[in-house]
Formats: sequence, C-alpha cells, structure tokens
Amino acid sequence: MLKNVPWQGVCKFLAGAFFVNAGILFYLYLAGVSVPLLGTSFVETPELSGLRSIVHAILFLAFLYLGFIRNWHGR
Repeated sequence: MLKNVPWQGVCKFLAGAFFVNAGILFYLYLAGVSVPLLGTSFVETPELSGLRSIVHAILFLAFLYLGFIRNWHGR
C-alpha cells in the first residue's frame, strides 16, 4: 500500500507548508506578538516563535531538497 504513495508530491506539499509556517512565525517574532493557545493558559512568546521559525525553515530546506531537487528512482 505504501508503494502507491507519491512521496515526491508529499515532500513538495510539506515544503510549501513549512515555508508558509516559517514565514508566519518569523513575522510574529519580528512584530513581538504573543500568541495565546486556545483552551489553555499558555502563551507562546515571540522568542519561542523565533525558535520555531528556525526549525521550520530547516524542515523547509530538507523537504525542498526531497521534493524538488532529489532524483527519485523509478520516476
């Protein structure tokens, strides 16, 4: 069943998702916006948004490579 999954397409989708999320988190960091998490008393600080944006940017680069640059065998 897993052989029928288009993994290159999945990686392309994830690259786009991580790109958008890294950009939004970086913007929240630059703007200094604290984000409350729904249903909890926890508030995400701008510094935490900045750290998360770095992680998501690294994941974006990894999935960019896997989805667009890497040559998948058999395709």
